[in-house]
Amino acid sequence: MLKNYREATILITTLFVFLVATMGCTPDGNCVKIIEKPITSYDDIIAINDSLVIPYVYTSAVSLKNLPVPEKKKKFFDMMLPAVLVAKKELSFLHHKVDLLSLKGNLTHDEQQFVDSLKTKYKANNIELLKSRLTTFPVSIVLAQAAIESAWGTSRFFLEANNPFGLWSFDSKEPRIPAASTRAGKKIYLRKFSNLEQAIESYFNTLSTGPFADFRKERLHTQDPYVLINYLIDYSERREAYVNELRIMIKGNDLTKYDSYHIDPRYIK
Repeated sequence: MLKNYREATILITTLFVFLVATMGCTPDGNCVKIIEKPITSYDDIIAINDSLVIPYVYTSAVSLKNLPVPEKKKKFFDMMLPAVLVAKKELSFLHHKVDLLSLKGNLTHDEQQFVDSLKTKYKANNIELLKSRLTTFPVSIVLAQAAIESAWGTSRFFLEANNPFGLWSFDSKEPRIPAASTRAGKKIYLRKFSNLEQAIESYFNTLSTGPFADFRKERLHTQDPYVLINYLIDYSERREAYVNELRIMIKGNDLTKYDSYHIDPRYIK
C-alpha cells in the first residue's frame, strides 16, 4: 500500500512538473508559469469567466466546426486568450528589461549579448527602435485576426500546424506544412508551431518587423483597436474589406472587453 502511494506521488509530481513550465524568462528571472495542456476534444478547453486568466497554453488544436455558433466562438476565444496574454506579458518583460538597460551607461558582456540578440530578432539597429518593436497592441485585434484567418479554428493550418494566422514559412529548415494552393505557380508553405503561444509570439514578431511601419508607429500613440486596425490594410489582399471585417468582428463579439484581461498574478514570477 505504501509503495503504491509513493509511486502515485512520484507520478503526480512528474506530471505537474511536465505541465507547469516557466517560459519567456528575462535575465532578471521574470517568467510566466504556463500550464501546457494538450487537448483531444473541445471539452478539454477551460472556460474563462474571469479577467484574471490562468495561463493554459494548448499544445494541440481541435476542430470546433460542429459546435453551435455561440459555443464555437466562446470555445475559440477560451482557447486563444491565455496564449495571447502570455505572449504579451513575456514581451512586456523584455520591453521593461531593455528600457532599464537603455538607461545604463556601460553594459556587461551578457547584457550586450542579450540586447544584440533581440536587435537581430526584431531587425532593430538601435535600442530605441528595439523598444518600439517590443511594444504590443490590444488583445481584441489579435483575437479578431485569429478568428478571421483560421475561420474560427477550422482551417487546416490551424488544426495541423497550430498556426491561427496562416503565417508563411520561407525557411525549409523550420517546421512547416505545404499550403493547399500556390502563388504565381510556386509552392508555398505555412509555419508549424508546437503550441499556440509560440504561434502568437511569431505573429507579434511579424507585425513588428514586416511591412507594417505605419501600424507600428501608430501603436506607440494609441491602444484604441478601432484606430489601429486601419493601419492593417496591407495585412490582406482584401485591404479595406479586411479592415472592415476586423471592425465588425471586434464590435460584434465585444472583443474589447478582453483588452483589460491579464494573466493571474499567481502565475507570474
